[in-house]
Amino acid sequence: MAYKKKFNADGPSAEDRALGRFAELMIEKINNLQSDWKKPWFTEGTMKCPKNLSGRDYNGMNALMLMLYTEKQGYKLPVYCTFDRVIGLNFQKDKQGNRTPLKDENGEPLPQVSVQKGEKSFPVFITTFTVVDKDTKAKIKYDDYKKLSDGEKQRYSVYPKMQVYSVFNVDQTNMKEARPELYAKIEKENQLVKPELNGEGFSFPAVDKMIEDNGWVCPIQLQHQDRAYYSISNDKIVLPEKAQFVDGELFYGTLFHEMTHSTGAESRLNRIKPSAFGSEEYAREELVAELGSALVAQRYGISKNVKDESAAYLKSWLDSLKESPDFIKTTLLDVKRASAVIIEQVDKMTLQVDNEDTVRQNVTESSGESKDSRQFYASVAYLQNADDTQLLDRLQENGDYNRLLQEAKEYDQGDAIDLEHTFQSPIQNCGDDLLGEDDYNAVVYNSKVGGTYDIMRKVPEKEVRSMIERYGLPDNASKDVKVVAKNMVAEQFVEMTAKRMPIFEMDNGNVLQVQYNKETDHLDVGTVTNNGLAVKHSFAYDHSFTLDANLQGVHEQLSEMSEYQHEKVDIGDVDNDGILDEVARDEKLLAEEVEQEVYCRRGR
Repeated sequence: MAYKKKFNADGPSAEDRALGRFAELMIEKINNLQSDWKKPWFTEGTMKCPKNLSGRDYNGMNALMLMLYTEKQGYKLPVYCTFDRVIGLNFQKDKQGNRTPLKDENGEPLPQVSVQKGEKSFPVFITTFTVVDKDTKAKIKYDDYKKLSDGEKQRYSVYPKMQVYSVFNVDQTNMKEARPELYAKIEKENQLVKPELNGEGFSFPAVDKMIEDNGWVCPIQLQHQDRAYYSISNDKIVLPEKAQFVDGELFYGTLFHEMTHSTGAESRLNRIKPSAFGSEEYAREELVAELGSALVAQRYGISKNVKDESAAYLKSWLDSLKESPDFIKTTLLDVKRASAVIIEQVDKMTLQVDNEDTVRQNVTESSGESKDSRQFYASVAYLQNADDTQLLDRLQENGDYNRLLQEAKEYDQGDAIDLEHTFQSPIQNCGDDLLGEDDYNAVVYNSKVGGTYDIMRKVPEKEVRSMIERYGLPDNASKDVKVVAKNMVAEQFVEMTAKRMPIFEMDNGNVLQVQYNKETDHLDVGTVTNNGLAVKHSFAYDHSFTLDANLQGVHEQLSEMSEYQHEKVDIGDVDNDGILDEVARDEKLLAEEVEQEVYCRRGR
């Protein structure tokens, strides 16, 4: 039975036709699942996230439907493009917008890329925004609106509009024959890398950290029991323990299902209503959770099967898809919003885990390189979709990375490096792709958020150190730069201790030793014991000042503490049974013992 829709006299709109095709795909998929609900939502061949030719990911409903369409048609690659983009592969545009046919190394015209005769397109939705000043009715660009403060945004009304575009899969073109190198490049970029989630001890570090650190929108509680659910009243997710699942795919797939439910709370996306179990609203929420979790799982290379409890709703979903015109649209929009919340948080946690690993690996002692040979990458230009990147986009699509690198170098004005955007690796964000580099520059592309280019200058570590020495360490410096700063202090501290021990002799006679703790970036102060330094005080290191200045500052702060000041004694109390004299004598003997121990340690 086909998707039912009543149309006006002028016939169905582009949006109606697109939603009709979406519904047909969903009906076909659920029919297949109904015959065998143990099948995954997406077969392994369609697990890679759909992209356009520039490498930008499709998301939400577009990603979901393009994966279903890729599976149905048997396409090898999940890469799509408009007809105009296909034709554009045959030309080179200069900065003035002039087009010239592409030629090979010998100056001969390259074979023309075109859509194969008889191939049909598939619709995708693109949301555009019109921003209007409430008073003047003047329009501004949406990109400019996003840069405004929350207060400034109140002056404007934002009107979203969904527009339909037609796209073709690259397998619907002759690219493989006409441009085999370009096709091979796209094929390599879209190879599926599945995480290892079999056997005991399976792990998805970002999600595991999210659970451990309570980093999701609500608590995730693992208990030794047999149910997985999201509690609306308690606003928490309860899952069996990892050991109770046969593999990681089942554990994380189940978790993503419940996480999708949790996004619908009234305080978030306001999707879940306290409906009775088995109601139409409950059935729709189950479909949102199934599609949302399948979309999230797919993004991270995880196969997601229909949850056992959800299989009972397969017929209900079919009936709704066939009978309700708005069902497919509202459901897919909810899936888009819910999956976006989860993906954003998982990506954020993934980046955090990666950065922590980088910091751990970036300890100077673990590297055989000298500080003069280590290279850093300093961002000198960051181009977003609001900038003119057409030439760079074209060069990337054609695989001309040498030319792209040369063009990108023009954006480097030779200014001093910014320590906030200086890193030991050019890859810093989820989705970063190093397009090319030479001895002096590198270009990084990220397909997310509309597609961005990061132009980087390669600098030696000594230049980073020089910047820190000249201008100090800014608060917003990158983690990699902060590691360099810590290493610099540690090296200086070693040099200092070779000449003189950093020891404070306080007014009350106490002797305190100082050590630099690179892990915490603090100066630790305490007394020496057989087990090392017994830390009594810890002071944050200020990289805007020298080591000597930091030590002086610590000594001044200690001197202001009453416990280290010379005790003034009232004459009237001196002869009070001799108690005060005994205390003073004991304190002096203790100080002498500590000083002697320090002296012995120094002599070793």
